[in-house]
Amino acid sequence: MLATNKQPVTNTQPVRSARPVRSALLVRSARPGRGARATFHQYGSILVTTLALLLMVGACATGDDTRTATVGSTKLTSGWALRSATGLADTGGAISRVGYGTVGWHPVTLPSTVLAGLVDNRVYQNVYFGQNLKKVPDLTTQKWWFRGEFKAAASAPGQAYWLRFKGISYRAEIWLNGTRLDANAVGTLTHHEYDVGKLIRPGEANALAILVTPPAHACKDLSICTVDWNHEAPDMNAGVWGDTILETTGPVALRDPYVRTVLPLPATDSADLTVYADAVNATRAPVTAKVGGTISKAGHPSITFDQTVTLAAGERREIAFKPLRVTKPALWWPHQYGKPDLYHLKLRADIDKVTSDVKEIDFGIRQFTDYRKSVNGTSWAAYKVNGKNVLFRGGGYVWDLLQRWDTKTNATHVQYVKDMGLNTIRLEGTLGNEELYDLADRNGIMLMPGFVCCSAWQKDDKWTAEQTEVAMASLDSQMRALRHHASPFMWNYGSDEPPKPAHLAAYKNIAAKLHWQNPTVDNVATWSNPDAGMKMDGPYVWEPPVLWWDTTRVGSAFGTTGEEGTQAPPPLESVQKFLAPSDQWPLADAWNFHAGRPSTPFDTTTHYDKAIDNRYGKATSAADYARKAELQNYENTRAFFEAWSAHKYAKSFGTIFWMLNNSWPSVQWNLYDYFFKPGGGYFGTKKATEPVHIAYDYNTGKVYVVNSTLASRAGLNATATFYTIPDLTQKHSTTKSVTAPANASSEIMKLPAVGGLSSTYFIRLQLKDSSGASVSDNLYWNSTRPDELGPKSDWHHTEVKTYADFSGLNSLPANSGVAASATRTTANGQETATIKLTNTNPKNLAFFVRPEITAGADGNEVLPITYSDNYVSLWPGESTTITATYATRDLGGKPPHLRIRGYNVPTKSTPIP
Repeated sequence: MLATNKQPVTNTQPVRSARPVRSALLVRSARPGRGARATFHQYGSILVTTLALLLMVGACATGDDTRTATVGSTKLTSGWALRSATGLADTGGAISRVGYGTVGWHPVTLPSTVLAGLVDNRVYQNVYFGQNLKKVPDLTTQKWWFRGEFKAAASAPGQAYWLRFKGISYRAEIWLNGTRLDANAVGTLTHHEYDVGKLIRPGEANALAILVTPPAHACKDLSICTVDWNHEAPDMNAGVWGDTILETTGPVALRDPYVRTVLPLPATDSADLTVYADAVNATRAPVTAKVGGTISKAGHPSITFDQTVTLAAGERREIAFKPLRVTKPALWWPHQYGKPDLYHLKLRADIDKVTSDVKEIDFGIRQFTDYRKSVNGTSWAAYKVNGKNVLFRGGGYVWDLLQRWDTKTNATHVQYVKDMGLNTIRLEGTLGNEELYDLADRNGIMLMPGFVCCSAWQKDDKWTAEQTEVAMASLDSQMRALRHHASPFMWNYGSDEPPKPAHLAAYKNIAAKLHWQNPTVDNVATWSNPDAGMKMDGPYVWEPPVLWWDTTRVGSAFGTTGEEGTQAPPPLESVQKFLAPSDQWPLADAWNFHAGRPSTPFDTTTHYDKAIDNRYGKATSAADYARKAELQNYENTRAFFEAWSAHKYAKSFGTIFWMLNNSWPSVQWNLYDYFFKPGGGYFGTKKATEPVHIAYDYNTGKVYVVNSTLASRAGLNATATFYTIPDLTQKHSTTKSVTAPANASSEIMKLPAVGGLSSTYFIRLQLKDSSGASVSDNLYWNSTRPDELGPKSDWHHTEVKTYADFSGLNSLPANSGVAASATRTTANGQETATIKLTNTNPKNLAFFVRPEITAGADGNEVLPITYSDNYVSLWPGESTTITATYATRDLGGKPPHLRIRGYNVPTKSTPIP
């Protein structure tokens, strides 16, 4: 139950200076650009009387002005223009005047980086195709103007106006209506805010101009850095990349509301909620306000609370409310554990019963805790949610190279993570996409945020005084944006290396002052800090599946890893979107241009290509390479997540695959490609992380059943069967009764050495319930000459001594006997296609069959799209039913078709009625 808590108590905590408002009215500084750490300065005596207060809040002595302040928030997105400052003699004082002419400027919509705006205006075209990015010059050698006009709300007694910037890179002069607000707004990840009440033109047009100085190349500034993941953006993502907001309030504004939730673990039948928010006085006189709110959730009683607060002139203060007890709370759970239930907080400040400001957030009642466990002589970080062990499984997210995203893009990332059975997204420096946080909250996806490696962020021993300020302000800004969300389960202060002791202590002090409620780590790499609790020992290039299972190897599935992964070229249909036919085969310069950053170990796919040629047979064309790559991606990501899952809580505690996605069309790391086309890596992951899964250990021959849910499963039967290729002769079969305990991995059998096998053979693992229904069906292709690792290893690669022989797959007889049909239903702009596949061939396998929903008979796959299963293999006479979900609009007006193809199944397409 929720209780009402009245608190007529004034909070007397001191003014917080970590992220103050910077005000054209109240801030006076010799260096206003350093205002990220500035505080309010008071000038002269202020007459504090009841009459003065009434005047400030708009209750005039005559009583004949009944207008009230407008409370609202508007994102300033349209009406902007961009141009280089080079050759422009006009100053910000002129450019920020209403009516200033922008003929010859480039119209842009905010948020936008410089290069994104120029690409939108076709100054540079098709920059992701081939090697066109080389044609874009260095855009960091000049400054850039962003200019826009907007209409402000009409004036009213007590009306306050605020300009808020959620992301400017790297530094800027900010001008409003001819007056400079800030000479040096610095820091890509720092939020900037200004009280502009004395400069705004109420009810009229206003002009805002921002002169941006780009970050330095080679990640020398505390900016966005993609290290060796891809090419640097030619503008280094300079621009107004975050939201620009005009906010209107009464005399008291509310900032950064947050609800800290504490459970009486191990019990979860109640929770204590502590509400925090900052209150800001925009006036030159003390103001008394009633600050209170309501916490609500459908089907649950609401809670109300309030307290009276008196703020000094210009004061910003944190307001804390006494803990509120909730009984039988609806908990937020990560994906596969339960529902990600959310509550709603509505907080308001009233002055004399007139609303001064309102802020609303959603939050989850949950508690993440951490503990340590030693494996192979190292102490590893492990995590629990609401008292239950949780194995974090996810990928490293990166946004578009030009920092472009929208709701559909953000929603697809989260949808794909969830569909793959993952529960975590790592944000290594890619901080500030707040819509992604909201979507993660609603979908039960955990976030692993922190600062980036291998850049000025890591080289903090060389920081200037300004950089130190920027780093601290950045942490303050980003933690404030994250802390009310249910999805973040931790924060890492450093990636590859921990910050220097003084900076780390300052970081932790900021986290404590912000009441950060989740675990933290100093960094995520034991090679630089033995007590990090996480490792980053690689690999980062292709390795065979056995590596993940062999826990004598540094990159294998033991401990906790901040990242590791392998190369994963995309499907051919995607390659055709960014490479000309002549560049698709043989693999050469254009292909390598889309690998990792030049002059790094990742600027080719040599390790991957060698594995294809040696394991599956030498690739002869782009199409042949692609179909073999899909197999290799599938088997590798499946084994990766199987090994980490099978070892959970005994040897392994969490893993991040490097990477989740790509910032542009890439032939390197991903679980799905830039175009959102799901391929072998995607479906291998999805298979490995299904709720209850049967898995094969490539290293020992053991078989595990992994239950990733909080519900046990009894009455299961597991079968392991060996088949020769190509005739599918059964050589051995074993069946065992199984119980799968909740949230656990169980070793259920060890497969024997089987004689008489072909050089390439199949192992089929099946898990069925007591009714005979399939719970997990998993087909492995193996070799009598298995992959064997060599003794040499470094941070990105372990040598392969012997490659497995999978060439026998090429001898599978062609099978044109796969019958395919589909029906569809449509609701709310979404279509669900139900696909039925049947192998009518009496003796031949249909191997690695890929159904796709396409736009038209010869069109590409509809994207984005999710399937209940894919890359399926059917024995003679077997059938399977698969569902696919996609948006009708993504058909582009064309009729949907079902296209099927397989490793030994010819391509065919049929219309879907």
